[in-house]
Amino acid sequence: MAIKAVKGVKDIIPPEISKWQRLEEAARRLLETAGYQEIRLPLFERTELFTRGIGEATDIVQKEMYTFEDRSGESLTLRPEGTASVIRAYLEHGMAVWPKPVRLYYLGPMFRHERPQAGRYRQFYQIGAEVLGADNPVVDAEVIAVLVELFRNLGLAQRLELLLNSIGDAQCRPAYRDRLAGYLRLHLQDLCDDCRERVERNPLRVLDCKKPGCAPVIREAPEITHHLCRDCRSHFDRVQEYLGALGVSYTLAPRLVRGLDYYTRTTFELVSRELGAQNAVAAGGRYDGLVEELDGPPTPGIGFAMGVERIT
Repeated sequence: MAIKAVKGVKDIIPPEISKWQRLEEAARRLLETAGYQEIRLPLFERTELFTRGIGEATDIVQKEMYTFEDRSGESLTLRPEGTASVIRAYLEHGMAVWPKPVRLYYLGPMFRHERPQAGRYRQFYQIGAEVLGADNPVVDAEVIAVLVELFRNLGLAQRLELLLNSIGDAQCRPAYRDRLAGYLRLHLQDLCDDCRERVERNPLRVLDCKKPGCAPVIREAPEITHHLCRDCRSHFDRVQEYLGALGVSYTLAPRLVRGLDYYTRTTFELVSRELGAQNAVAAGGRYDGLVEELDGPPTPGIGFAMGVERIT
């Protein structure tokens, strides 16, 4: 038999490649106009970068990473996402002393050992952008507006909906996490096997489950926006004000969360009703503690990533 591609990966051949090139060119043009500079990242990193940065209790770290030992016995991992690698490079190359904010963008393949299905591959491509060194909510609105403008330029904005939420910070989220876990324990029999495990190790991840059987429980779950501290509430209110001033429409989604531990406060997704369960074409949020978690100075950050396969 002829050798075929590995399950979960795909070739991008003509004429499909022209769609990819159009997206990449549009992204480069807009991001560089908005002051972002390109960064090229290694395909693999030390495993510790992702276990510390993403969080050991996340599905990505526990179930999905491609991790191996090289010939010297060092544990390496094919990058499952781009933000942790950007932060590592930011610290390693002294960007922390650059004038703030530092705006960077990247594009390239990511790797996760997931069950291949429509819109989800084991090698998949992302275009991402990060802003480091600014905690003003106007930056949150700017990042979201840049993302929406890219889809306008591609003629796709009318087919997408922007979902917006705040997941609080280290001050207010722990109390919400405990309340959510308590609620979920009362409904364990109605949750899928994966979500039963998440209740104890990462209950917010249950809110991101796409399995139909979990939907009724999620719909009645406590809303985190009712538990925000004063600073997080003020920040979120101002993000909404700035988005309104920029003419960016959005839908509040009080149960929208991200699957990585480093996120704080503003979270957002661009979703399409044409893609079924895997409907997010781009997503992101604020991660004000990640640089410190990776041994850097206190540095707020926010960014997004978009899935090239789902857009093209």
